[in-house]
Amino acid sequence: MNQKTVYQTNYSGLFIGKTQADESPLQPGIFLIPAGCVELAPPESWPEDQWPRWNGFTWELIQKPWVPEAISAEAKLAEFLAQNPDVLQLIQKT
Repeated sequence: MNQKTVYQTNYSGLFIGKTQADESPLQPGIFLIPAGCVELAPPESWPEDQWPRWNGFTWELIQKPWVPEAISAEAKLAEFLAQNPDVLQLIQKT
């Protein structure tokens, strides 16, 4: 069975990585492209602060999405108590 490389995107069109499309067993020469994939390769390299996005016709470089760091439960509680000293006083009384 023949395969070809295709390029996976997420629901926003952002490039995720490479994957393989299998040739149709019923139609030789036709490849079964997985959902969210495109056949046109994204740029080979891009600036650190940008990311390839498929716009439906071609790849474009957009500002890289910001992903917030995970905050621990302890840090959230400490921030809450710092912003709500009356709650901290209630806790300390018990």
